[in-house]
Amino acid sequence: MDTPESPAEDAVSTHRRFPKPPVETLIARALRLRCTRCGQGKLFTGWFTMPERCSHCNFKYERDPGYFLGSAYINYGVTAVILLIAYPILHYGFALTNQQLAPWLAGLCVVFPLWAFRYARALWLALDCQFDASAYDE
Repeated sequence: MDTPESPAEDAVSTHRRFPKPPVETLIARALRLRCTRCGQGKLFTGWFTMPERCSHCNFKYERDPGYFLGSAYINYGVTAVILLIAYPILHYGFALTNQQLAPWLAGLCVVFPLWAFRYARALWLALDCQFDASAYDE
């Protein structure tokens, strides 16, 4: 049996066991904050800290500098949609004034993106793996 001569060769031979999964699997792995290629390695070691590579399959998470900028758009978009839904419901449905709503909705705009940060990054990685098959060729 041949053994790899270097960790890089090991990573190349290891990833071949992980064919590109369907989009549903990629999204499920992202929502569980797991590696989109193997589904085993953790995407985060802390609340905001990502390792450079998957601990299980050696998949490189940050493809290029600024790679996760797109995840900010996901985070912003979801926050905006929640705000656009919450405001009319609370203002017109519950007759709350703008002065009553402002601090709560401002707080939502600060706290929710911090909570959703990890999920936005994971979903961005999953979408990239879905639309760029070269992620499975490294």
